[in-house]
Amino acid sequence: MNAIVFECLGITGSLIICGSVIPQVVRTYRTKSARDLSITYLMTLMTGLIMLTAYSVYIRDLVFIFGNTLSILSIGILIGLWKRYYFRSYMTGIKQRTRL
Repeated sequence: MNAIVFECLGITGSLIICGSVIPQVVRTYRTKSARDLSITYLMTLMTGLIMLTAYSVYIRDLVFIFGNTLSILSIGILIGLWKRYYFRSYMTGIKQRTRL
């Protein structure tokens, strides 16, 4: 019984952590701006998640493999949005400065 309770806690916690990124993804997509995103933070988080996933595979813990994989996907989406919108805003700024 205790194992089932703790498995449910692990799954629920993983889903909450993965879901916490969704508002940032939606905001970045809607505003088409990545100004408020730190690429250093995103890359550090991605590195840690990859390492945790490797460890989870090693110890064969399906709850953490599942949760970390979802987190890697959501942070990967944010990094993709950062690349898309950060460089777009950078190029727009260059075009505006050359017009002056």
